[in-house]
Amino acid sequence: MNGNGLFNSITLDVMIGLVFVYLLLAVLCTTVNEWLAGLMKLRSKNLAAAIKQLLDSQPGPGGDAGWFLKKFYEHPLIAGMLKPGTTGAAAHPSYLPSRTFATTVMDIVTAQKPGKIEFKDLESGINALPDGDVKKALLALIQNSGDLDQAQKNIETWFDDTMDRASGWFKRRTQVVTVLVAIVLTGLTNADTINIVRTLWKNPTQRALLVKQAEKRVAEGKKEDSSTSEDVSVAYKDKNNPLKPTKIAKPSKDELDALGGVLGWPEKCPASESQAKDAQPKDCKEKEVNWGNRLLGWFLTVIAVSLGAPFWFDILNKFINIRDAGKKPKTSEQTSADSGSTSNKDKTQGAPNV
Repeated sequence: MNGNGLFNSITLDVMIGLVFVYLLLAVLCTTVNEWLAGLMKLRSKNLAAAIKQLLDSQPGPGGDAGWFLKKFYEHPLIAGMLKPGTTGAAAHPSYLPSRTFATTVMDIVTAQKPGKIEFKDLESGINALPDGDVKKALLALIQNSGDLDQAQKNIETWFDDTMDRASGWFKRRTQVVTVLVAIVLTGLTNADTINIVRTLWKNPTQRALLVKQAEKRVAEGKKEDSSTSEDVSVAYKDKNNPLKPTKIAKPSKDELDALGGVLGWPEKCPASESQAKDAQPKDCKEKEVNWGNRLLGWFLTVIAVSLGAPFWFDILNKFINIRDAGKKPKTSEQTSADSGSTSNKDKTQGAPNV
C-alpha cells in the first residue's frame, strides 16, 4: 500500500509513537502509585476496612460490640499472618485467602465443640450467637447448604464478594492518585500531546526510533516468560486475589532514551548577545510559547495517561498488528535477489580457507 494509506504509513507510525509514549508514561505513573501504596500500606488498610465491615457489628456473649472482630484477629490462623512487633496497618496482611477466612469464622462459631465438627454443630453455634449482623448473614448463608462443605463454600463466596467491592474501593482511590501523579509527571516532562505529534510527524528518525521500541515491547509482551523482577503492577484481574495486580515490564533504558526526543523542556535562548554568539542554533529552541496549545496538550496527556497502561498496551498491540499486516509483500525480483544473496553467502561460508 502506498505511503498515503494508513497501513505502514507516516500517520500510523505517528499513532504508534504517540501510544507508546502514553504507555510508558502510564507505567511510570503506576510505578509511583505502587510505591505510594506500599509506603502508606494502602492495601493492608483496605483489607482491614473490608473485614471490619463484615465482622464488626456482631456482639459477643457479654454484649461487647467488637467481640467477633476481636476473636477473629486473635485466632491462630489470622494472628500468624500478622507481622510481629508492629500494630495497625503495618501489622495487617495485604491479602487473606477466602478459605482461611471461612475456616476462622466457622471455628469461632463452634469454639465450644471439641474435635471434628458437623453441619449441625455449625448451625447450633450460629444460633447461639447474640443477635447481630454476622449471625444474620451466616444463617442466611447456611440455610440452603445442607452440609458443612457447602456452608464453607458459601462463607468463602461471602468473603470473595466483599473483596470484589474492596478491590473497587482500592482501584477508585488508586485512580485519583494516578491522575494527580499524571499531572505532576506531565508538567515535569513537558509531555505535550500536540508537540509530541508535531515532532513525530516532522522527525522521521525519532518516529522510527519510537516505532522500533514499540515493536520490541510488544514482542517481549507476547513471550510467556516476560514477567521479571523489573515488572510493575498495572491491573487487578485475579479473581482469587482481587487486590493483587498483574504485571507489566518497567520502561527500559533504551525506551527512556527514546522518550527524550519528544519529551522535556527546550533549552532557553541566551539572555545576552555575547552568549548568543557562542550558542548553536539547536541549543536555542525556546520561542514564544502558545500557552493555550501547551495547556491543551498537557490536558490531553493527563487524560490519556490516566486510562492506564493495560489500555494503551492493548491499543499498541492492535496498531502493531495493523502495521505488520500492511507491510508490502516482496516482489518476485526481491525474493530472487534475496535467494541469490543467501546462496552466495552459503558458498562463501562453505569455501575452504586458503
